[in-house]
Amino acid sequence: MESKASQALTVVRTLKVSFIVAGLLFLYVVFKLPPNVTTHPQPAFELVISAIALTNVVLGFVLPGLKARASRRSRTTAPPTTPIQRWMAGYLFSLALFQSCNLFGVVLHFVGARILVVESLFAAGLLAMLFRNPGAPPTGEGVSDAQAFPEH
Repeated sequence: MESKASQALTVVRTLKVSFIVAGLLFLYVVFKLPPNVTTHPQPAFELVISAIALTNVVLGFVLPGLKARASRRSRTTAPPTTPIQRWMAGYLFSLALFQSCNLFGVVLHFVGARILVVESLFAAGLLAMLFRNPGAPPTGEGVSDAQAFPEH
């Protein structure tokens, strides 16, 4: 029987592939559907939206680690979670932030932004998803399997 940690890793890898496929489908839509606008957005608007999108990519790499450290320190305010739940939540949060970069690219495409800006956002989001490694799931660190991975 497969361990809970290896099952979690399989789920996370499957979700990673799903997010990448969704990003590629968004890119396909952008290439197939031309924007139907008469005026293009101001460069300042493109810059602000691009900065937000790229900030999300950076946060996708940084925030899960910060959140994990903070949750270890403060156990009283949040409901108890297992190490594997925190690991999965952090990785999925990263994928969601990376995908938001792609979605900002879709929005900019349909408001008539320059194609270089749109393609850059897609490249950043998809490359972040490709290179973000979930790492090994926690094994419970001295906690029994029943305590670390409760059945619901």
